[in-house]
Amino acid sequence: MQLPVRIASEGLSEPVISVDGAWNAPGLNLSHWPGHRTPAQFAHELSTGCALAFARLAQPEREHWARGCVAIVNNHFDTDGTCALFAVRHPALALERERALLEAAAAGDFFELPSDAALRVDLIVAGCADPERSPLAEQLRERPSLERHQLATEFLLERLPAILDGESAPYENLWRDELERTHADLAELERCARDEVAHLDWTTFVARPASEPFAPGRHALFGVARSDRVLVASPCRGGAHFRLIFGTRSWFETPGRERTARPDLHALVAQLNQLEGVSAQDALAWRAQPADSPSPEVWFGAREQDFFAERSSALRPSALPIAQVRHALAQCLRASLALPQ
Repeated sequence: MQLPVRIASEGLSEPVISVDGAWNAPGLNLSHWPGHRTPAQFAHELSTGCALAFARLAQPEREHWARGCVAIVNNHFDTDGTCALFAVRHPALALERERALLEAAAAGDFFELPSDAALRVDLIVAGCADPERSPLAEQLRERPSLERHQLATEFLLERLPAILDGESAPYENLWRDELERTHADLAELERCARDEVAHLDWTTFVARPASEPFAPGRHALFGVARSDRVLVASPCRGGAHFRLIFGTRSWFETPGRERTARPDLHALVAQLNQLEGVSAQDALAWRAQPADSPSPEVWFGAREQDFFAERSSALRPSALPIAQVRHALAQCLRASLALPQ
């Protein structure tokens, strides 16, 4: 598809092929975001899958769908979006690497772990936009995010075939440490007590008591648990660390699958703070990110917690017994079953 690729903000007036967002750009939309306008024949659980369905069309059909479009556009930068842009721009190269693209996109958007190779690709893509670690670091510094993401996208679209084919050594600084930590997390998760509540789409891992809490990353957690909600409870000196993560599968639109209703996290946090004997205004308290965000978290600790953080630096010991926290969470999740989708 001989169209330029752009990372652009909203407010476009000319038709484009927009991937991985749902932001009312005129033209063809290929996305799994809530509110997307993707034609049914291209629907997939990942935007990369939507783009690959488009890539499978014969060239005249692609040109028909793209008639009048002036660019292939995304309004943010991530792995699924980058892979979707690649599939639309280079359909033949993408179809030769369909499985690798879908696995990398799943590692990016679902925090899953289809393979080490998929996680490497996800880490390479993310790292290419990092002004400190990217191969483009000198060019990225002092630039606004939109320009950084455009430069990183152009760099990756040229090199994705080799990266997807296993050429990861040139980017080792972007993936080796995190991959090693993920392997260590997986080994430790095997030693955790594990409980699954299927009808609540919930898995709990309780770590062994230790002087230092066990704090696994998202990819290890969702690589092992196939639930949308994952709680890690880690006994440590002074109590226990708690981290509850809601997966993106209850936020994105997946063909043929109803999204699991999100519970009232504000009410859950209020109850836990009452049990803890603290106030939400205290330096350490139970916190929650907005339930309507793509992958919110609940935790006890400091106020600041980045969205989509692989690992949390905000966790502090809670004095509540693990059984009490799990009971409160179970009540909250059961109540959410009656909420409208």
